[in-house]
Amino acid sequence: MAEYSGQDRFPGSFETLNDGTVRDAASVNVGLEALADRTTYLFNRRVEAVHLASWGSEEVSVGLPPTTTYADWLDAGSRVFRVDVPNVEPLDVLFLDCSFTLEFVASGANDQARVRLVAAAPNGSTVVPVGAHVASELRNSRAPVAISGSFVASQTGTYRVKLQGKTRNGDPGQLGIYDAFVLRVLHLKR
Repeated sequence: MAEYSGQDRFPGSFETLNDGTVRDAASVNVGLEALADRTTYLFNRRVEAVHLASWGSEEVSVGLPPTTTYADWLDAGSRVFRVDVPNVEPLDVLFLDCSFTLEFVASGANDQARVRLVAAAPNGSTVVPVGAHVASELRNSRAPVAISGSFVASQTGTYRVKLQGKTRNGDPGQLGIYDAFVLRVLHLKR
């Protein structure tokens, strides 16, 4: 018996035996090795894990102090605004999805709030995933917000995905998360 662990490739087609073909190791191994290659290829592109942070409570707000540069929402008791994704390797893909109720108490007519998801890479740099930000013109009201995005990892290690926010024009108002918060990160191996 010989062991074959498979190669990281996905053959589009491969030979199989016809009726009446004399079977020997050489004739059978072609198809078996192609199937092993496909299995290895699919295994290397699997969903590694789904990471989740969520909480909900009625009429409780977690505010972000006024800031004109993006700042992290800090953890407050059991309310967490981040997810750590361990065992990430270069070329892995992270898909992000976040939903919450946002309130912006603004003071000026032209002021605006912005929220985004970012990922802190293992070396400390910040990655802004494609599509993972939103600007809001809402003032003195609450509205549901959904943000999604994705990025391809460039480093090995743990990435921290977190929610950030800021106001425009130095608005002294406040951003707040109300009612419920859900952050999901799907880690896909490549």
